[in-house]
Amino acid sequence: MENEYYKNYSIIPTEYDSRGRRKCDGKTFRDVVKEFEYDFHETYSSEYALNFYANSRTMALLAKSNDAAPFLIYGMDLTQGDSFDPIQDPFVTHEMEKHSQHIYVYGIDSAFMTEFDEYGYPVWDEDGDIYPLTLLVDNAMSDGIVRLAVPTGDDGDEIEIAPINITQFEYA
Repeated sequence: MENEYYKNYSIIPTEYDSRGRRKCDGKTFRDVVKEFEYDFHETYSSEYALNFYANSRTMALLAKSNDAAPFLIYGMDLTQGDSFDPIQDPFVTHEMEKHSQHIYVYGIDSAFMTEFDEYGYPVWDEDGDIYPLTLLVDNAMSDGIVRLAVPTGDDGDEIEIAPINITQFEYA
């Protein structure tokens, strides 16, 4: 499992209607998540969130705010705990999907994806490390709590290599 930079955010689910719009101003939960993405990038200025964690009820609110069809289920169930294991987690979810009448949605476009192709799909910015948010269901999380995260690339198993000074020979 990889280590992550992360930040938790809170909402009050009862402030949203059955379509995922905030009752006081009509703002969608998806738009609120975009605000969280901007805040995350401000906190970790060189990083963009890649993982979105929430429990299944909060994930359903996200689906409603995107006007998703009822047969779409947002999020991949975690099998390794509170951080995404890119090796194990997808295999479990793909097995579940084979026996389901639903279609799983594993990601949504990032708030930073501002370019679109000729079909209207957001374009990934690989040079800027801007990718879709991977949706991860963690039912250990409370209602209304979401976590944005990005892997650090440090899984704790790396061996530190100490430099060895060797006399350099030069040709005259």
